[in-house]
Amino acid sequence: MRKGKGILVVRKRAALERLEAAYEKFKAAGEDKKPWSSTRNGRTIYHSGRPYKDECGRMKTEIENLKKNIAKIS
Repeated sequence: MRKGKGILVVRKRAALERLEAAYEKFKAAGEDKKPWSSTRNGRTIYHSGRPYKDECGRMKTEIENLKKNIAKIS
């Protein structure tokens, strides 16, 4: 069974709100994204950090992409 377009719009709008809040919080802190580690299937995966400027750019483009996708679906 397929999901309706309305559910997709709701999920993408919620993701957009979360991302915009995270972006504002990250900008207010003004620090580089620190390296972190996570586990998947018992393995430890090490993620490298990102400079402040690169992370801001990544988040901006992600916000723009979500807005485009929401406009296209609606």
